[in-house]
Amino acid sequence: MTGSLHLNTSKVALFRYPAPHKPPVRCPVHQHKPIACAARLHRTTGSSGSSSDGSDTSTNALRKGPGSLRKKDFRKFVYFFRQASPYIEGHRDKTFVIVIPGEVVIEDELLATVVEDIALLHSLGVRIVLIIGARQQIDELLEKQGEAPQYAAGYRITDSVAMQTAVQAAGASRMAVEAQLSKGPSLQMIRRHARSSEQMHYGPALQTVTGNYVAGKRKGVIGGVDFGSTGTVRFVQADAIRKQLNGGHIVLLGNLAYSAAGEVLNCDCYSVATQAAIDLQADKLFCMTTPSLQPFDLPHWLPISDAEQLLQNLLESKGKDAHAPIQQSGQLLRQTERALTNTGSGSIDFEKWYVSGLPLPLIAACAACQKGVKRAHLVDARMDGALLLELYSRDGVGTMLSADFYEGIRGAVPQDLASIQGLLLPLEERGVLAPRSDDQLLTDLRYFRVAERDAKVLGCAMVKPLGPGCDNELVSELAAFCVHPDYRGSGRGDSLLAYLEQEAKSQRVDRLVLLTTRTADWFEQRGFQHAGPAHASPFLPETRRQQVNQARNSQLYVKSLNEPPPFETFEEEDADAATPSLLKA
Repeated sequence: MTGSLHLNTSKVALFRYPAPHKPPVRCPVHQHKPIACAARLHRTTGSSGSSSDGSDTSTNALRKGPGSLRKKDFRKFVYFFRQASPYIEGHRDKTFVIVIPGEVVIEDELLATVVEDIALLHSLGVRIVLIIGARQQIDELLEKQGEAPQYAAGYRITDSVAMQTAVQAAGASRMAVEAQLSKGPSLQMIRRHARSSEQMHYGPALQTVTGNYVAGKRKGVIGGVDFGSTGTVRFVQADAIRKQLNGGHIVLLGNLAYSAAGEVLNCDCYSVATQAAIDLQADKLFCMTTPSLQPFDLPHWLPISDAEQLLQNLLESKGKDAHAPIQQSGQLLRQTERALTNTGSGSIDFEKWYVSGLPLPLIAACAACQKGVKRAHLVDARMDGALLLELYSRDGVGTMLSADFYEGIRGAVPQDLASIQGLLLPLEERGVLAPRSDDQLLTDLRYFRVAERDAKVLGCAMVKPLGPGCDNELVSELAAFCVHPDYRGSGRGDSLLAYLEQEAKSQRVDRLVLLTTRTADWFEQRGFQHAGPAHASPFLPETRRQQVNQARNSQLYVKSLNEPPPFETFEEEDADAATPSLLKA
């Protein structure tokens, strides 16, 4: 099947425009977030020189008009830019499949902010495939024609009228996205950074491409129900799409597929997205969500095994009353935050879950991870800058599902004791680790986590609670961290550390502390900060300080797990007074 292309060579908005003012919407999972997005700090200052709270900031503005930064915001900008820089490089040339459901497309302001961020991702070197939904638009168009939308077992029954409506809605949704991607840059910004002799003509900075890349087949007659032109996705033309991505284009796919018989079929955008992510071997799948699409509060990270179990629990709960809508329960968050020790997971039946009526973004994320996509993210589209925060901040703002990140990591059991001793003993003999007796290891075994492969323990570490610190924040100690010499440099140490941090966060730990004499460099590169000699540091609880062997002169390193950006410090400082330190930096 060859792809017929629709090419949009319009100029993309590489610079931001102030959105119409509306009350900020905070993510329901992260109500504590003090700011929506560093990339939109300039929106607090309009062209009149007044801030969003009505105060006059014209004397502090670097320049008047859209895109200006106040001096008091300089350090915020620098802070976030420095924090984001490793992620910018890490995501460059990666392939992301992003679902924009019809519920987002139909909201003009919501779509504008989401697509604006997608254009920014593209400018930072991310290869993007957009899946544009139209389910809600199809339903509304049918109702305007006096036709009631028909569904069976979770799928639309697509008769001839519904098919014509689906084609119309798909085209309108795609053009709405293309229109947002076609915004021109700020002339003020261009003039500021262009040579005065240059003529102001703009070549296309971004191209969107669409075509018959999705192959499908009729769903047929199931249980006596003829689904008409409803289709199921067979595959996407991965090589043809990669060719367009290599050319720097954004590829747009929708809810339509094409059969070998030359028919146009109506599919669901999540089915298309899942198959596209699998066939393209995408690095990430993103599902932009709304409360109606994903009504649950989920943790930052959800292992695929836990996500599948959550779906199973919801299915069983819904099965008690087949007509009852899925409701948020008080036990849901506890289910998803249970001990992160499950590593096994069976294959997921996408069709089975789809028919169940469970949240489609969560189903698509599970299905994609089961078929080899490394990460899937559920991101609240209502939060301004959510995509940027999810990708370019340490903790993100959505929920990440992963199949491989913590593969083989589990809680230690008594049978692991000999393997743990075998890993630690060489380091103890060299003085890298403090010696531990067999009784100490046995007592602390419940705090140990091990990384294994093919029943062989390749690494271990423990996180032991120490109680409240000097500032009443909960402190836990990271200790006995070791990876087998044959497997160092393979990323297993990073995976083990990330697992332990996520587990500590789920237990409401505020700070990790580490005592070391020789391995400081590795941990400093991963966010730990030197806090002085362990025996004298106030960051170590008093009871633990008294146990420190001063003769070893172990140094204390600290990592805050819930550290917000120091906004209070930024706000308290006088803007003019802060300028000299910025210039020195």
